[in-house]
Amino acid sequence: MKCEHCHKDNRDIAKFCRWCGSPLSAHNLLDKIIGLDEVKQQMRLIVETYTYLHSRKDIANVRLSINTIIVGETGTGKTMLAEIIRDYFYQHKIIEKSKLTLVDAVDFHRFVDQWDDNIKKAKGGILFFDNVQKLLSDKYSNQVNPLDKLFVEMDHWKDDPIVVLSGLPKGLDDFLLNNPSVANRFKYKFHLPTPGYMELYKICQQTLRTRYSVEQYTPAAELKLQQFFKYHLKNKDESYGYAHEAIQVAEDIFTSFISRGANNHVIEPDDIRGFVPEEKDLSVILAEVDQMIGKSEVKRAIKEIAFAVKNNVERQERGLGNIQKSGVHIVLTGNPGTGKTTIARKLGEILSAIGYLESGHVVEVDRSQMVSMYQGETPKLVDRLCNKAKGGILFVDEAYTLAPINSTGERDQQGAQALEKLMKRMEDNRGDFVVVLAGYRIEMDNLFRVNPGFRSRFSYFLNIDDYNPDELLQIINVFASEKKYVFSTDAETLLKKVIKEMHERQDKDFANGRSMRLLFDKICKRQAERLEKADIHLMSDEQLMTIEKVDIPYDSPSSVDYRECLSKLSTLVGLESVKKEISNLAAFINLQILRGEQNTFQGKHYVFTGNPGTGKTTVARIMSDVFRTLGILSRGHLVEADRSKLVAGYSGQTAIKTNQLIDSAIGGVLFIDEAYTLKSSDNDSFGTEAIDTLLKRLEDDRGKFICIVAGYTNQMHDFINSNPGLKSRFTHTIHFDDYSADELTQIFVNLAESRHFKIDDKTKSGVHRLFEQLYLRRDKNFGNAREVRKIFDATIERQSQRLVKDISNSSNTEYDIYDIIYDDLPLTQDQNVKSIDQVLNELDEFIGMRSVKNMIRRLAVQSMFMKQRSVHGVGKTQQISLNFILTGNPGTGKTTLARKMGEILQSMEILPSSNVIEVSRATLIGKYMGETPKIVNNMCDKALGGILFIDEAYNLCTDNDNYGQEALDTLMKRMEDDRGKFVVIASGYKDNMDAFMSVNPGLSSRFTHRMHIDDYNEDELLSIFKKMASKDEYVLSQAAELKLMDAICRLVVSKDSQFGNAREMRNLLDKIIQHLSYRVSKMQPSEITEDVFKVIMPEDIYN
Repeated sequence: MKCEHCHKDNRDIAKFCRWCGSPLSAHNLLDKIIGLDEVKQQMRLIVETYTYLHSRKDIANVRLSINTIIVGETGTGKTMLAEIIRDYFYQHKIIEKSKLTLVDAVDFHRFVDQWDDNIKKAKGGILFFDNVQKLLSDKYSNQVNPLDKLFVEMDHWKDDPIVVLSGLPKGLDDFLLNNPSVANRFKYKFHLPTPGYMELYKICQQTLRTRYSVEQYTPAAELKLQQFFKYHLKNKDESYGYAHEAIQVAEDIFTSFISRGANNHVIEPDDIRGFVPEEKDLSVILAEVDQMIGKSEVKRAIKEIAFAVKNNVERQERGLGNIQKSGVHIVLTGNPGTGKTTIARKLGEILSAIGYLESGHVVEVDRSQMVSMYQGETPKLVDRLCNKAKGGILFVDEAYTLAPINSTGERDQQGAQALEKLMKRMEDNRGDFVVVLAGYRIEMDNLFRVNPGFRSRFSYFLNIDDYNPDELLQIINVFASEKKYVFSTDAETLLKKVIKEMHERQDKDFANGRSMRLLFDKICKRQAERLEKADIHLMSDEQLMTIEKVDIPYDSPSSVDYRECLSKLSTLVGLESVKKEISNLAAFINLQILRGEQNTFQGKHYVFTGNPGTGKTTVARIMSDVFRTLGILSRGHLVEADRSKLVAGYSGQTAIKTNQLIDSAIGGVLFIDEAYTLKSSDNDSFGTEAIDTLLKRLEDDRGKFICIVAGYTNQMHDFINSNPGLKSRFTHTIHFDDYSADELTQIFVNLAESRHFKIDDKTKSGVHRLFEQLYLRRDKNFGNAREVRKIFDATIERQSQRLVKDISNSSNTEYDIYDIIYDDLPLTQDQNVKSIDQVLNELDEFIGMRSVKNMIRRLAVQSMFMKQRSVHGVGKTQQISLNFILTGNPGTGKTTLARKMGEILQSMEILPSSNVIEVSRATLIGKYMGETPKIVNNMCDKALGGILFIDEAYNLCTDNDNYGQEALDTLMKRMEDDRGKFVVIASGYKDNMDAFMSVNPGLSSRFTHRMHIDDYNEDELLSIFKKMASKDEYVLSQAAELKLMDAICRLVVSKDSQFGNAREMRNLLDKIIQHLSYRVSKMQPSEITEDVFKVIMPEDIYN
């Protein structure tokens, strides 16, 4: 034993130092403290410091601050520590009196009333304020509190008396954190941990020894006492008093001890009262794990964890390897009722039996207990829960709710704070407690995806699969056995069927074991109702225990009148092929139900193709109702989505967003419109992530929901074919044709009648002609029923404007305001569209092209004739299908004419748009096989409603040109499929185009008109020159015009196949302007006038 005065060694049994004569008994004062090694070490340092001060005469009277704060839960030894500090300091002459002035919070105001006298009495000793958290203001650090007087006066005491504050963490810690100036007045701050079971055991023994002089125990009594505290610590609640409990147990033991007589000297196991379970070793606990139903993979993993941790504990005890205790933290994923909490409790038992955890108790929490609405409070809540879990397990259920990013993609500040604090405690208190996170697998994956650092804190990831039907039956049999029920043979057969159907139709909320508990409760209730109708007193025990078939709640499948389910579908206009498809599907499902083969439909998903407004969403809604009615889907709701609802804006969030959307669709139908946009390009990683997540869920949740993807026909075919996984899961395609003119008219009439409007025959005929025109001119963006709604709204607006003008007419009756007349229809031409006369006049301004102009006029006459026939009700509106071959030499104006043709055909109401898409081989041919059709189709899509102008079209097909042939094949198919929806003008040199058409007879037959532009003659070329010059504000003198005509004649006489016609005139004008510029540059400034810059003279025209 080392003397604390002279620091020299003595024998352990010595009571006085052989060197300086100082008493050695003071050492035993610190031995009274159970645990708290850091506190004891700090006490020794204080004594050594003062011993040194007392040994120096020059500084012997110096006093160092020893003011102390003691923080700890109830029963952690705060008051006991203060008493030992008093005795310890007194023996070492740090204080003059062996006096502890104890002031509890309830007595503080009385103490303050005689402040000066009380402080004077406390001098030379220790002034101890207990439960100070009761004296502190709530949450507001700037509020005056009763202790402020103490803090002010302490500055004038020169550390005499020594002040010790004591209180609970909740309140005192917050106060000190918010008031650093107060905390700085106290040099020492001791946080007393809650005692473990061994510390409580030692406190109990110490109490028996010091108070009751009882020191002897049988080995069985010692073991039982340890197990007693271990059990009660594991099952403690908020009111558990720790050391107070240990002292009370010591008193109870002594009472029992002395009741056995005065001759007893040894404590027996029977002296320790209260329930003490038998201690289980690891093999027993693992055997209990093996008895759990199902969970074969989890059982194997638990054993691996147990043996791995046991090996590490053994190595640590032997000092092998890293002596620091390794962290063991676990993630449990699975659906409700799969036993996550039960497994966490078993893990607590296992880790306690191994010696890794002291008690193995489980603190069960969720987000509500970890997160506060007040800023800064969340970390404190997590701290308290971690402290409470020390020696055991902190089980966080639905841990994914703490994700730093919530379901809307916004940052969850409180959840992030809770996770950050938990991660810090897991690192700082490695080995002190175990964290077990639990939740749905997908949501937990999302949690770790947005916080990768959090994942690294966990050693084990265990997924608990749903119970299969046989395991669910075992669970319900366990319930029955516990309550002494038995199932009859028929009842068990039916029960198996019920459980199987429940399992097949389960959704995310299926609670596995808990669902079986609810089912068993229903069975018991039905059995009780059945027995109540008979005389129970006359029944045998076997009858009371037996569950019969009638007690099993089961509605047997029955035939459903699917025609009633489809009544909404039958009211829809058109869609005959769709109606037939859905009716056949409903009939098939109904037959499967009658055969008892409901599960044959699982995993079937649909592709809806068609243009906008064809009723895809409406039919999807009806299908979801059909599936619900037939029992295929549990809820039958429709969740509508598009790319924006599946794809997030940053990495990692798309899977979360997609999974959340699918979760909302479980039990119903997920309808993804314009699904092809999920794959906008090969580099679309976000879209690919959404598709991959969808495919996984389609497999994992097979039969739990139905997915319908919808969009334009071609794009959807490309989308499905782009991914083998999509093709294998979406096996049924339903195509929605565009509504015909008759069907569009009927939709219009139905809209009018639904709002009580009346339409006469003349107006109805006008509506029909309007939709005939729209139908024939439709393109890929044609809105079908949406177009009808748009026109109907425009009609009602025009009708209202008409009625407002006539409102003063007293002849109007109530019914007049519901009449829709012919003039109300929006038949007027778009004001931005030029009239046919205006366009033809502009065409006449083109120089030359006589044969072309004549052909276009004949087309205009034909168009007017067909329009008049329709107005007079003769025949149906017909779409004139036009495609042109346009030939001519260079510079004859083919491109200019093609651009004008857009306006011409629009004015004739042959095309709805004047749009002209100009292409050539370079813009149509891809770089690899298979790309060209996509490019051609894309160009045709752009040209719908307008003109596709292919310049030098003959270049598309040369010898052995596979790429060009791909382009032509695709073009011919589109010209046939979209006949009348766009016009193709193929242009080029006449000889080349003739050869091109001769080797492609299929293409030639699709062009209805041929137009040839002859080379310009001398007069036409002169007119072209003058028109070009005029645009640039140049004029020809009379002499210059004669000379220019002569130059043009020479050009025409000498022209060859490369003659550029109008382009030659542009080149000629450019050269003449160069000569003019040079001539003007040689003139004197006085000679230059405004006309000089504008007039072309004969000398400017080269020979």
